[in-house]
Amino acid sequence: MAKDLYFTGNTVILDHGLGMFTIYAHMSELKVKKGQIVKQGELLGLSGVTGRASGPHLHWGAVLQRLKFNPENLIQVLR
Repeated sequence: MAKDLYFTGNTVILDHGLGMFTIYAHMSELKVKKGQIVKQGELLGLSGVTGRASGPHLHWGAVLQRLKFNPENLIQVLR
């Protein structure tokens, strides 16, 4: 998904399969479109202050089988 939402502003949700999703929100500009297949390292958008945000930043989240978890754990697995 790639669209402007009320709370999270310009938002991209990536479906990684097997019930895992990552979310990128509050972006100033989206660089991908709904349904687009993205590759590792591809630019999804630019950090911003859209939606209900108090300052520019990128909100990064992750969900596995409907359970939210700290997406930083994904980076630790790759190290």
